[in-house]
Formats: sequence, structure tokens, C-alpha cells
Amino acid sequence: MSDSNIIELTPFRADLARTLTRRGERLLAATDLAEEVAALEPLEAYYIIRELGMDQALPILRELDHEQMQACLDLDCWNRYDFSAENLEEWLAPFAGVDAETLAQTFLSLDYVLQLLFLTRSVTVYDPDTDQVPPEDEERETTARAMTPDGFYLLELKNPDQAYKLHPFALLDAMYQYDPTATHRLLSEVRVDLPTQIEEEALRFRSGRMEDLGFATPVEATALFSKPPSRRPLPRTREPLDSAVTRLPSVYAAPLLETTLVQQALSLVTDPKSLSRLQQELVWTINSAIMAYGEKPQDIEHITAIVTRVRDTISLGLESLLAQAEPPCQPGETQTAAKAAELLEIWPMTDLFRHGYGATMVLQEAVRQALAEPGFAAWYNLADTEQSDEPADRLERAFVAGLMERQPLRGGFDPGNAETVRAFAGLAEIAAAQARLQRLVGHCKG
Repeated sequence: MSDSNIIELTPFRADLARTLTRRGERLLAATDLAEEVAALEPLEAYYIIRELGMDQALPILRELDHEQMQACLDLDCWNRYDFSAENLEEWLAPFAGVDAETLAQTFLSLDYVLQLLFLTRSVTVYDPDTDQVPPEDEERETTARAMTPDGFYLLELKNPDQAYKLHPFALLDAMYQYDPTATHRLLSEVRVDLPTQIEEEALRFRSGRMEDLGFATPVEATALFSKPPSRRPLPRTREPLDSAVTRLPSVYAAPLLETTLVQQALSLVTDPKSLSRLQQELVWTINSAIMAYGEKPQDIEHITAIVTRVRDTISLGLESLLAQAEPPCQPGETQTAAKAAELLEIWPMTDLFRHGYGATMVLQEAVRQALAEPGFAAWYNLADTEQSDEPADRLERAFVAGLMERQPLRGGFDPGNAETVRAFAGLAEIAAAQARLQRLVGHCKG
């Protein structure tokens, strides 16, 4: 066995390899699918289904337990604080294609307040004997009203012109066939409860479950873009915390195979418990970054870009701390990865991200000063119709635009796609960006 093969078998690399075997296509081909799905953590299950697509993932969907299914809906059916009934329809529609009983069982297995919220968003419930029912729009071509099979309630669609993935009346019909008592109780509550109270309660429960998955609230997540702590934190346990997340989902693992400082440092961690805790922290940091950047977990392509950005920012944080050490440790030195591994035991991943973010603040200040120069500001603020069509000019504009992001990013480096941006991954890249900006300001002055 060669030395290169020995390096490949580090505990961290082995964990990544195992994670990548849990991708969707391989899972679908498993002879013991139910057992394989049961072993998935909720976050893993969600990303596998999202990568495959709903229709192809139906065999996996049917094997999800309550916790896995609820996590999928928590991740997919909310846009920050707003619930999307249409997204829930997307998750339920494949079950409707099986049979009415499967659809009803799936819906009634969801969190009760989520059932209430979906129905509240979908239908208005009237008791014809006691409620004042408004006249129906007779010019409407589609049916917007229906009586429940037990004759108790009149239902009216709230969005009759919507193109439904799963029609609410079809869902309720399946529910009445499967469990008329439970369905009647749900509609009774939908009729009398205030929609805002239902949504507030659903959001509160969802926020707690999201925290278990390592997703901070959008407000809490913005702490990633705050000044890094100057003092070393108190020693923390190396034991993994009790959480719904202990492993890297496969969509997070792929970017971590690339050689970066954080990857090299993690590859030197041999204690299994310590490595598990570090991977757990890494997942939490990625999840917080998804919220802080305002991305949606269902956009797999963007999520991969966020993982790459987090990886590079943490690497930058490690390098920045090593450069401040006494004596300073420079990139490329033989002990760099080992010293970076030591820092992983001292600093939480979120703090390492903040140190990486802090290292880019010199660029934020540099571009602010550059825009104070009249010539540079006049060039950058040219109207679109007056800007040069030269590729070099587009690259320079993309470069400056990247520096002006909330987290300064490295842009204008890809001639084939000027809009491509990446996080700064090392101090040398920051120095190069400073020099490039100075040259650009000097050119505009001239």
C-alpha cells in the first residue's frame, strides 16, 4: 500500500466515504430499503429526497418515520416565518398517487397543528345551520364548494383558481374514507380557531424542531457575521451533544473532500468522539450559514455553494489565527495542519467562521475608501448603458461587487462567468485582492 493510500484512510476521510455511500441512487438499489431509510438521520433523509426529486424518491418517502417526515416538511414548507401550503402539497402528492388510504395515513401522521395550518390555508369551513354563508360566485367555472360526506360542513376553497398539486377536496375525501372522526374533529377546529393563532403555534413548534436539526433562527444566524471573539473560549467537552444531527449529510460531504486547511486539520483528528463532535459543529455552522445567507434548504445547488463558502471561511479563520500565534505559522509549513488541528479543539466551528469573516473586513474597509475616490466612484456607478462591453471591465466590476457583499467575496476571477463568487480561503487571496483594488483605483485616478 502506498503512502497516498494510507492518507486516504484517515478517520475523517473514511467518514466522508461512508456518507457518500448514502446517496439516493444507491439507497434505491438497496435490498433492505426499509432498514437503510430507518438508519438515516432526518437531515440526511431530506437532502437525499431533494437530490432525487419527489417522484423518483417515492419508495424512500413511503419508508420515512414520523420524525424524518416532519423534518422534511419543516425544512421545505416554510420561507423564514411564512408557511407554504403549496410546498406541503408537493410532499403529499406522491402519496395520492399510491391510494387514498396511504394519503390519509400520511397526512394524519403529521404534527397536529401542521394539519390544522394546512387546512386553514386551504379551505373555509362553514356550518350551514349556524353560520352566515355568503352567496356563491355563480360565474365561476370551477367548483369552489363541497359538502363533507357526513353532511355537517360546507367547505369553500380559499384559492379556487390555483393549480393544485393535491386538491384539498381530494385530500379531505381520502381522510373521511380513512378516519371520519379525526377528520371531523380537524374541520371543527379549523372552523373556530383563528388562523394567526394556528400559524404562530405551528411556527413555535417548528422553530424548536429546527433548532434540534442545528438551524438557528434567521436573527440568531446573523451572529456568524459579527466580530470574532478575541479571547480563547473555555475548554468544552469533546463528547458529541445529544442532537438530531450527528453526521454530515452527503450534500455537505462532497465539498469537504477537496484539500483545504480545514480538511487537512480534520484528517489529523483520530479520536472518534472528538471527530464526531467536530463534524456535528460543522453541520451546525453550515445550517446557520444557510439561514444567515437567506438561502432555502431545498435549493441543492445553492446549498453546495454555501458548504464550499463555509469550508473556505473556516480555513481562512484557521490561517488567520495561526498567523497571529507566537511564533506565527505560515501556510505550507510542515506543522501547519497539525497546529490547525489543535485549534479545532480550542475554537468552536462558528467562532472559526467568525475569525475568517473578520479577516475579510480589511477588504470591506478598503472598498469603502476606494468609493470615496471620485474617479473610482464615477467608474463603478456608471449606468448599465454606459458601461464598457470589454470582458476585462466586467470582471473588474464583478470583483468590486463581490467585495461589497455583507461577507466580502472573491469575484471577477472567472473569465467564463464574471458573476461567479467564492469565499476567500486564505490570507494570500486577501492580499491579492487588496493589491488588485489599489491598481484599479490608481487606473481610475489616471
